[in-house]
Amino acid sequence: MDVFDSSPKKICLITPGHISTNPRLVKEAIALSSLGMQVHIIFTQYVASQIPFDENILNSHPNWTYDKLDWTGITISSRINRLLGTLLSLLSLSLALKVNRNLFWQVKKAVTSKADLYIAHNLGALPVAAYAAKKNRAKCGFDAEDFHRGETTDELNNEKRKLTIAIENMFIPKVAYLTASSPLISERYTSLYSMAVTTVLNVFPKIRYASKNEKFDDVLQLFWFSQTIGPGRGLEAIIKAINISKTAVNLHLLGQISHSYAEVLISNADLEYCNIKFHKTVSSDDVFSLASKFDIGFAAEPKVPANRDICLTNKLFTYLQSGLAVFASNTSAQKKFFEAHSGIGELYSDEHQLAEFISKYHNNREKLANAKKRSLAFSIDELNWEIEKRKFIDVIQKALNA
Repeated sequence: MDVFDSSPKKICLITPGHISTNPRLVKEAIALSSLGMQVHIIFTQYVASQIPFDENILNSHPNWTYDKLDWTGITISSRINRLLGTLLSLLSLSLALKVNRNLFWQVKKAVTSKADLYIAHNLGALPVAAYAAKKNRAKCGFDAEDFHRGETTDELNNEKRKLTIAIENMFIPKVAYLTASSPLISERYTSLYSMAVTTVLNVFPKIRYASKNEKFDDVLQLFWFSQTIGPGRGLEAIIKAINISKTAVNLHLLGQISHSYAEVLISNADLEYCNIKFHKTVSSDDVFSLASKFDIGFAAEPKVPANRDICLTNKLFTYLQSGLAVFASNTSAQKKFFEAHSGIGELYSDEHQLAEFISKYHNNREKLANAKKRSLAFSIDELNWEIEKRKFIDVIQKALNA
């Protein structure tokens, strides 16, 4: 592998949110730091319960430097920060400020950091990286984990969509490189901007939690997780499928959930068959040890808006690296992925087909065991960060040496 020149480079990674909810940023920071780079992170904290997870990451990497903004609204200073940010966002005509309420603070910190390369994670960080790079005559890159103009709606006249397109058109042409989290997202950005886009999948470092134990509980252990458990995530369809299957299962849900929505899910479930177990949010590392206890993970992405149809989420790769079979909705991205990685589970088109698969895997434990083995094998052989990070490092080397 090529090595960097002897002078240490400083890389500034920027996100408008928590680092603990942005595993791609954390993986990149660790990879860069391992190469002798100086890593500086700029981020905002707005969910109080997430702060301990941020602190655990920072404490594990004392060589990193960082600037963080408290926007939780708990302390007086954070309340002032939140109020000012909201007012500026509402009153300002600046497009960039409309996608990042903390734009001025982040730009100031980014410029002060005097980095050689600024890496933006999430659309709100893109203007920050571009501004700071221009000010310091440095370079900037953008990691498109999502197809941002297709995140919330496909309606052409939607104001938020038009704002997103304007931001992308203004700043993406300024980046030295662009990475994306799925092949289809890469294809979309390549067609829009006629530039090379490198796909870096949402995989994780190899883990040791997944077990090859083929003994199963009588009741299937099903799993789904997200930062927030809410409507429009495919959970309603999963519960309906369980009801239709008339197969007794434990459905484990991990993430923050409101009391009212928890009641909705429970009321939708046929309690004779669907036993819902709620799990509180855990650190990103602990997700794997929890997931490895289960049998099947759901990647229940909808087909609209466009981003959901073409993305490959960290859910999918968490299941694989935890040794779970995967039941995935038949989106364009997941269909293409399953064609290249056969035997890991099933693609379903609707609740009735999903119900059939639940029954099939309950009755055929050998099929379930084989799917779990295939998932684990793919994660060990190719779908892991040890392999994917080579592409990321190559992109960084080329950007810095260009």
